[in-house]
Amino acid sequence: MSAPSTPASHAAMQRVADVCGDEADILALSVARFVAAGYMTSDVACWNAAFDGAEQLLGPAEGCRFVACVVAIVRALRAEREDDWSFMPASCCRVTGHECALVALIGRGRRRLWTDLEEAAAEITGRDAAPRLVAAVRAAVATLDAAAERLAPAACPHKVVLH
Repeated sequence: MSAPSTPASHAAMQRVADVCGDEADILALSVARFVAAGYMTSDVACWNAAFDGAEQLLGPAEGCRFVACVVAIVRALRAEREDDWSFMPASCCRVTGHECALVALIGRGRRRLWTDLEEAAAEITGRDAAPRLVAAVRAAVATLDAAAERLAPAACPHKVVLH
C-alpha cells in the first residue's frame, strides 16, 4: 500500500461524495484509509482513529464491528493483491482510482451482486480469483447495511440534507 506521491491532477480525481453511495460507504472508505495508513506507518494511532470515528458515529459495539469488517476487507486485499495500492489521507475529499474500485467492490456486495463481486475482486487483485476478498466483503454486508440504516439522514433529525 502506498500513499500517492503527487496526484497528476486534482481536477481529474473524483470526490468522495461522487463515488460513495451513502454514509456507510464514506465511513468504510475513511476506515480503510486509516487502516492502510497504519500499515504504511506502523503507527497504531491510525487504527485508533478508525475505531474512534466509527464508535462516535455508530456506538462502541457497532463501531468496533464495522471497523473489524473493513479491516478484514483490507487484510484480504493485502493478501491477494501483489501490486501497490494507492490511497488518500482519511480526511481528503478526493479518491484515487484504487479507492474507487474498492468502493465499487463493496457496493456490489451490498447489492448482493455475487458474480459481479467475484469478477471485480479478481480484477482488483490481478488474479483469476480472490476468494478471501470476496468472503470478506460478503461477511461485511450486513454490518455495512446496518451502519447505512443508522447513518441515514432520516435517522439523524438534526442533520441538514441539501439537494
